[in-house]
Amino acid sequence: MDRFAEIAHRGADNLKEMLEEHSPISFEKKYMPLAETKVTWEEELSYEQRINLFNKGIKKLREQFQPFLENYIPENNKKRQRVELTEFVFRYEEDEDVKDFRRVLEGKGNYEPVTVPDYRGPVGRWTGYYQKSIEREYALNQDERLFITFKGVDYIGKVYWNHRCIGEHEGFFASFEFDVTPYYEPNGPNILTVVVENDYPILAKDYGNGRLDGDKIYAASGYGYDDPQEGWHHCPPGAGICDRVYLEVRHNVYVQDIFVRPNIDEKKAEIWVEVGSQIVDNTPIELQCVISGKNFVLDEVETIQLEAEPAGPGTNYYKGEVAFEAITLWTLDAPYLYNVRVSLYHQGEVVDCVDQHFGMRKFHMDETSAVKGSLFLNNQQIILRGANTMGHMQQCVMKGDYNQLIDDILIAKYANLNFYRLTQRPVQQEIYDYCDALGLMLQTDLPLFGWLRRNKVIEAVKQAGDMEKHIRCHPSSVMVTYINEPFPESWGYRRGHRSLYRYEMEEFFEMATKNVRLHNPDRVVKNVDGDYDPPTRTGLSDFHCYNLWYTNHALSIGKLHKGYLPATKKGWKIGCGEYGIEALDPVEIMMEDYPKAWIEPSGWIEDGITERPSTARPWYPDKIVNSQMYTMHGDWFEEQKTMEDWIEASQCHQARGMTLMNDAFRRNTSRLISTAVHLLIDAWPSGWMKTLVDYRRKPKRGYFALKDSFEPVRINIRTDILTRYSDEDAEVECYILNDTHRCHESVDVVVQIVDEEGCVKESYKSREELKPCTGEYVKSIRFRTPKIKGDYGQCQIVAMLFDIQGQRINQEIVTMNLVASINKPKVPVVDRYKSMKEQGKIIDGQNMESNLKSELERVQLGGTLFIELENMEKLYIGTKIYQAKTIGGVGADGVEGKGLTYVVPNRNHKYVQKMNKNAFSFMYDEETDYIGYVAEKYIEGSCDTHILYTYKTPSFLETTKGRKEKLGILSEVAYGKGIIYLSTVRLAPLLDKNPQLQQLMERVFGE
Repeated sequence: MDRFAEIAHRGADNLKEMLEEHSPISFEKKYMPLAETKVTWEEELSYEQRINLFNKGIKKLREQFQPFLENYIPENNKKRQRVELTEFVFRYEEDEDVKDFRRVLEGKGNYEPVTVPDYRGPVGRWTGYYQKSIEREYALNQDERLFITFKGVDYIGKVYWNHRCIGEHEGFFASFEFDVTPYYEPNGPNILTVVVENDYPILAKDYGNGRLDGDKIYAASGYGYDDPQEGWHHCPPGAGICDRVYLEVRHNVYVQDIFVRPNIDEKKAEIWVEVGSQIVDNTPIELQCVISGKNFVLDEVETIQLEAEPAGPGTNYYKGEVAFEAITLWTLDAPYLYNVRVSLYHQGEVVDCVDQHFGMRKFHMDETSAVKGSLFLNNQQIILRGANTMGHMQQCVMKGDYNQLIDDILIAKYANLNFYRLTQRPVQQEIYDYCDALGLMLQTDLPLFGWLRRNKVIEAVKQAGDMEKHIRCHPSSVMVTYINEPFPESWGYRRGHRSLYRYEMEEFFEMATKNVRLHNPDRVVKNVDGDYDPPTRTGLSDFHCYNLWYTNHALSIGKLHKGYLPATKKGWKIGCGEYGIEALDPVEIMMEDYPKAWIEPSGWIEDGITERPSTARPWYPDKIVNSQMYTMHGDWFEEQKTMEDWIEASQCHQARGMTLMNDAFRRNTSRLISTAVHLLIDAWPSGWMKTLVDYRRKPKRGYFALKDSFEPVRINIRTDILTRYSDEDAEVECYILNDTHRCHESVDVVVQIVDEEGCVKESYKSREELKPCTGEYVKSIRFRTPKIKGDYGQCQIVAMLFDIQGQRINQEIVTMNLVASINKPKVPVVDRYKSMKEQGKIIDGQNMESNLKSELERVQLGGTLFIELENMEKLYIGTKIYQAKTIGGVGADGVEGKGLTYVVPNRNHKYVQKMNKNAFSFMYDEETDYIGYVAEKYIEGSCDTHILYTYKTPSFLETTKGRKEKLGILSEVAYGKGIIYLSTVRLAPLLDKNPQLQQLMERVFGE
């Protein structure tokens, strides 16, 4: 179990009195009537067909949005003279430098050439030196200054010009600049030295000498660097000059920053202009603002004059207002951008002229209704459907690959997503620019994870303001958050001597918000993303949910599928900022890009094989650095044999999980107004394999499951019983899921039951009305399951949605597994089970002492005995000792142990060998009325054969390799001439409604 799995398994430390539980939304059950007509449906596409459509779809989106990438801004005849600095030399600090810093300034030591932007390891505390000789001459007149601008240095940058320290800056994302004119040598050369200091992050990390935390305000997401051991994985807090550097000639008085604050309700906008002055006097200036179209032609150009008091030395702030006769809105489908050109006049002459684009849009959150938290874009309610990011777009900017950056944004839009969460960090300006032009919203995070150091509170408040200034010009930027997954003290981390307690962190949230809103009064704030110590005192609640990977994280998949949500703040809607499932990279990436040691089949070195290993030989994912696959897979699918088997199994589980989770989220749209899958696109091979698209931009199966789930208007079938007998009564629920504003529109719902031959056995139809931004229950369908030919088969429930003109809007095909009714036990197994318990023929904790001895004597002569271990302290059979042990992990309520939704059948065993590999997964629990746990404990003790089992999960920081130990759930023990069956299966709530479990137990009980 790695660090992130440990965090997930700890669960939330709920403050119950401030929270409310979220049970399934109640509805009056209604049944859809039978229909005479039968409608044809579209066959499901293969993965290869979907890849082909994906490539065509991205190409079509490029063509659709190309007009919004055009630039109609008039030429700027007063552009500043700017030279970008890219070629530097670099070296790490040496011991001699500490004693004599002149060595650094004089360029001594073993430097290597590097190209900026440059980002590198190692993680932890170190210092490095970038140096450059500036040969170019700048002929500055008396009214001009030479500035050096850094768009980003990670983490502390100290800048020296000709051996003089001219300033320093802390924080990796905000730009900063210095006037170098007093130190500039016209006859050169001029020596630029940048000292970069890295530190341990506030989020502690293991460094071989224990888990250390430092002063670096950094979370767990970054550029990464080309190092498979650490740099590929987007959490390494490396350092470097990570963004552009340039020299720029400016007038003594210059435009420093521009922000346009749109007001679409009143058809106007405020223009905020910051003016910098290097003149030690009050200097008269004039400011003229011209509004034009950036990516469209604006017929009427607006020109306004800002009232400007004389500019004093330093920064000066001016505001004005422009009214529009008509406005062209920025929307997701038509992201129209305006431009404001600010011309600064000094002594009647234009001395500076700066452009800034903006969008006329409004994004706000309702904080006045009885239930707060609804989100609105341009005064229409919007549901945020998004994805987290981990460096792929940042890498595009560093490499200058803007075509790939465009595609990365369109990959999200093709999947029906409308926002990216820029996970745990602000990013380069170019990413915001392209999202502005392509119509994708953004949530930007302050880089905090878990804690905030006491001594860095004021710095964090400052960086919150820096973050807002960094993003406020961009219409794509709609929301900010301050911390990812704050950790409760009750988890056992004793960090109060270094970090804030939660009640103190609430004060930080309010200070940060005040600073943010000084820079932008309209900013929507969500204090916390993924709150493990809820609730936050102000604003929207948010949770993270990995219950199909970190088992039962936040709540079990059965509860989520039924309609439950985690407890959150009373009176507020909620968001889910992260959820996801790991799936391995495709075989071509593993074979071509992974280090050879990661892909060695078992025993290939011992066999003397030297060629590139084959994917068909035995292989385990335990070799992949930072992959969770080996640790976590056993709760969801059985161990595989070859690399291709592992890839197939993991990607299929990810796809199934995306469908289950996304559909459950959408049915809860009235309460859950924001979701963001973790993650969409990888930046490196094996970077963070919860991604749905690998670093070569090839989608995994889960990507298409996500796309299908987030079709804006769609039909959805829900049932808790996924396997039934053939020729029996069944029932499912039908929902219309609408993320749009289409409403008061009649639609036709058609549901058909299709047998394994493809014949429609029953058809149902009803006319419904669309309701906006909802996941609405429509009706239930009561039907008879079709007959099947063999022992096991399937039927399909085909649900279709049509508009009133008969055009298909959407369809969904749900497969239900069937067991032949002829194999249904004549006497219900659940009745037999209860009878055997009453007669003492099943041994459990209550009758062990009275019945065990006599039953064991009978088994010795050739009989069988069934023992339920779950509630026994210890069981002695001869010299052997057996015990039911809690399966490791932390469940949904923070209680030690976890229930298993899936257990592995031993298909070599005669009782289950013909059954599906998933026969004992996602079973219906009659007590809870949703998908329940197969088992919550395993059998400790020596068994001869496991019929059902799970795998031993390595504990935190434990390293294991190869085949994992199997833990019995239902096992055989030979005793004399007979057999004893030991079980921890939760038979009582499961037996009545799960056919394959009934078949198995009939065979066990019948022996």
